[in-house]
Parts: sequence; structure tokens; C-alpha cells
Amino acid sequence: MKVILARTAGFCMGVKRALELVLKAINQNQGRIYTYGPLIHNPQVLELLRERGIAILKPGEMIPDGLVVIRAHGIPPQERQELEGAGNRIIDATCPRVSRVQAIIRRWARQGSATLIVGDADHPEVRGLLGHTQGRGYVISTPEEVAALPELQELIVVAQTTQSGSQFEARVKEIKTRFPQARIFNTICDATASRQGEVQELATQVEALVVVGGRNSGNTQRLVEISRDSGIPTYHVETEQELDLGEMSRYQTVGVTAGASTPHWLISNVVSTLKHAWLFRPGSLINYLYRAWRFILKSNLYVALGAGSLSYTSSLLQEVEPMWSYFFIAFFYVYAMHLLNHFTDEASKFNDPVQSMFYGRHRFFLLSTGAISALLALGLSLYLDPVAFVFILFMSALGLIYNFKIIPERLAAVTRIARLKEIPGSKTMFTAVAWGVLAALIPVVCSDQDLSWATAIAFFFVAGMIFIRSGLFEILAIEGDRVVGKETLAIALGKERTLNFLFLGTLVFMAVLLLAAWAQLIPSLGYALALCGLYSLGYLFLYRQGWLESGLFLETLVEGNMILAGMVAFLWDPFNRFL
Repeated sequence: MKVILARTAGFCMGVKRALELVLKAINQNQGRIYTYGPLIHNPQVLELLRERGIAILKPGEMIPDGLVVIRAHGIPPQERQELEGAGNRIIDATCPRVSRVQAIIRRWARQGSATLIVGDADHPEVRGLLGHTQGRGYVISTPEEVAALPELQELIVVAQTTQSGSQFEARVKEIKTRFPQARIFNTICDATASRQGEVQELATQVEALVVVGGRNSGNTQRLVEISRDSGIPTYHVETEQELDLGEMSRYQTVGVTAGASTPHWLISNVVSTLKHAWLFRPGSLINYLYRAWRFILKSNLYVALGAGSLSYTSSLLQEVEPMWSYFFIAFFYVYAMHLLNHFTDEASKFNDPVQSMFYGRHRFFLLSTGAISALLALGLSLYLDPVAFVFILFMSALGLIYNFKIIPERLAAVTRIARLKEIPGSKTMFTAVAWGVLAALIPVVCSDQDLSWATAIAFFFVAGMIFIRSGLFEILAIEGDRVVGKETLAIALGKERTLNFLFLGTLVFMAVLLLAAWAQLIPSLGYALALCGLYSLGYLFLYRQGWLESGLFLETLVEGNMILAGMVAFLWDPFNRFL
């Protein structure tokens, strides 16, 4: 199925700003935090905020002590005065576009003008706008309401920022007929107008349209109405789980758009799920092959094979004779740890919904094989060498304490870091180091060979490949990670700077391999392994250009770099009995 995603689908500037202000307050540990009314109109985001301790205050409810965040829709000035009078600290997350409309209303209200608001009377933004009219405000949405207006001398007309453009124009025409002196201010947000225009454009290119967003979101409902008015089948969903994939599989081309309060991860989930809708058609050979490959990839068998390949490659970089036992220690340990990380990662359900659904269906199989793999990795390492066993235990212990508060309280109070996971970029770094120990150090300590410069280069080779790989995956997961409070490299630096850093790191990675091979610190295999750096530059470039998106193909391509390293090493291997 071809899926066309609207260019401006998802968070608008105002919603993004409101969410960032709340997340910043959470990360700064500003005590009990409340939002005055739901921050935005998206139940999934609100549930995540609730899980992070954010409570919602209703108008008229007793105001407790704490930090109060004014919702993106804004509130009436009287209610703000009540908050200030109660002595609360306030963060104003009102959308700047809404603030502009409030300012226009206040300016003309002071001059005695009445205000006509074209919008929905029960919408929180409109209720907030009415509070600035000095009691001379009217909400209209139908011709009958225009006809029922009293005689007005001075009046202005504004729009709810998420109002339909055609609805606003129709009401303005009726108002101007009755009140020629009315001053018109088209205050519909540019983002709203763009989304509505894109829906009309998409309707000419697709067989059906999926609109993603909260059912209580005014701008999302408007997109649904515009799509249905165009005559194409329209499906309004809040999450990918509401999609009828059996029905969706009938279409060859489907469009996807989303309301301004819909986070990127929900849109991505819907797009990704739609792309797999063809699997619900009657089976074919390609269908079965795809399912088999998807199982290998999503079960972490593919990445575990990559870990074994890196162990094999790093053995040859150190001129250690590779053994199957080294390969399988890496294979079993990475398989077990990836499964454990996914089952304990609260952000995974947002960042990779397809894999989350896969884990749900195969939970018993994955947990049981993961436990067996962990025991096999420990048993093999103990059998080969006690030092290797200690390495495995140490990495396992580090993984367990990663989420616990181990930083002394005084230091944590100053740095605002109480856990290892709260150190920005720590996950990427610790993951790279753990792979380096697993694939580069264990083969040499289990052999009769001493540590050398070749060991350091092999460690750098493995850790560098994993750092680049993990850095890109963190960029893909940036929104889900931010909401659940992760401190990743991509969050610390931002998407573009992280990509630049990964490009630079890849160039350094290649230079070190080439120089080490030239200086004969490692075998000539180092020259060939520089191809892995070129491979990394390739997928980073394709992602930056927008030619790759998150999904099965990108994951296969990125993880395939480890398999490439193993294949190159196999062709060079002086110990190879098959060549």
C-alpha cells in the first residue's frame, strides 16, 4: 500500500511550545505541577503527562499550592486573576496565535466595540476569548445566530484559530450584509489553513484518508468534515489500534493527516501500521517471506547475528583465532539484553508500535528464549574464562542499576542527575561500551594473547559502529523519549546537531581504521573495514535527505552494517578453512 502523509500533519507551533514548557518544568523538578484544564486536546499525550505526575485543574476547582500551567487554548482573564490571587506560580502556555486574538479583542473592547467570534461556543479557546470582550462578546457558527444578533454600532469579527476557512468566509459574508461597518480580522491560524488545504489536495490523490487526532479536538474534527465533504472514504482514529486493517487493505493509496495536537509518534504508528495492511490480504509467497523476515528482525535474531559478526571481526583485528564460543557469547547476550530492554522501555510503545504489538503476541516465546539465552551467555563465559564471566556479570549489573538512584543526594541536587539514565547521551555511550567489551575484549581475554593496541582499535571499531547505529535510532525515537523523560543524545543536541555529530564521528571512525592499518597496529583487514564507515555515511545521508523513514527497511539496512563487517572479515580470515 502507498501511504501519502500530509506535509504539515502533527503538532503545530503552539501545541509544541505548550508541551515543551511542561516537560521543561518536569525536568527542572519544580514540585507539584498542574495544568489549568487539559493542556492540549489529545488523550494519549494527557495520559502520559498524568503518568509523569501532571494533574488537571478544572475551572472553579479549589486551587492547591504548586506550579500551574495555562493551557494552549488560553483562559479568561478573570480565571487568571484567581490563579494569581491564590499565590500560585504560573507558566503561560497560551498559543501565541491565540494570544494575538485576545490582544485584538482587548484593544477594540476598550474602545467600546462588540466582538463577534466565529467558532464553537463550547470550545475552551472561545470561552477564553469571550473573557476579553468586557461582556460585549457573541459566538456565532450558523446563519440563524447571525440573524439573531442585536443591533450593533461598533463591532469586530474574529475567528477561533482552528475554525474552518469556508465557514468563516460564509459567516463574514452574512455579517457584512447586516453590519457593513464591521471590521473583519481573519485570525485563523496559518497551520490550520495549511492543514485544511492539504486535505483538499490529498483527496484528489488518494482512495481514502485517515485523520489522526483526539475526538475532542476541534481542528481535527474540521479535517474530518472537509475530507468527508470531498466524497472520499474518511476514517478518524486516535491510535493505530482503531484501524480496520482488513478494510484498509482494499485500498492501493491512502492519505494520512493529523490534527495540530497529535504527536509525531501517533502519526508514525498509523503510517507504519497502514504500510503493513497488505499483510491482511490472502497470502502469497512474498507475503510469507516478508512475515518470516519480519519475525527475524523484530525478534532481535538479526541484531544478535550482527553481534556475533562483530565478535568474529574484532577477533581477526586482534589476530586472535575466532571460535564459535566467542560468537555465541555475543549472540546470546545481545539477544537477551535487547529483549529485556524492550520489555522495560516505557517509550517503546510510542517509538515502535509494530514491534510492541509483535512483543505482545509472542511474549511467552520471547521471554523464555531470552532467559535461556542469558543463561547460555553466562555459562559459556564461565566455561571459557572467569574474567569473561566477570565482564558479563559487570555489564548485566550496570544495566540493572542504570535506572536506580545511585548518585549521592548532594551531588544530585546540584547536577539534577540522580540516575545514570539521566545523564544526557548515557544510553548511547553505555551501549557502545558494552558492545565493545562483549565483542572485542572477551575474545582476547579468553585466548592466550595479551592486550595490545590492536585490542584498543578493535574496541573502538565495535563501539564506534554501535554508537553511530544507536545515535540514529535515538533520532527516530526522539519524541517518545522526550515525553517519558529520557535523556538521549538526540534530545540533548537536537536532531540536526546529532546527525552532524554522527557524520563527523563516522569520518573519525574511518580515519582511525585506515591510520591503524597503515601503522600496522592492526592487520590489513582494517583497510577493508573502512567500507563499514562508508556504509554508515550512506544510510545517514539517505535519512537526512528524507529518502529513508523509520520502518523495516531502514532497520534492516542499519543493522546490516554489522553483517557486512562479518562478511568482509570472512573473506580476509587467514584462519578460514573454507577458502
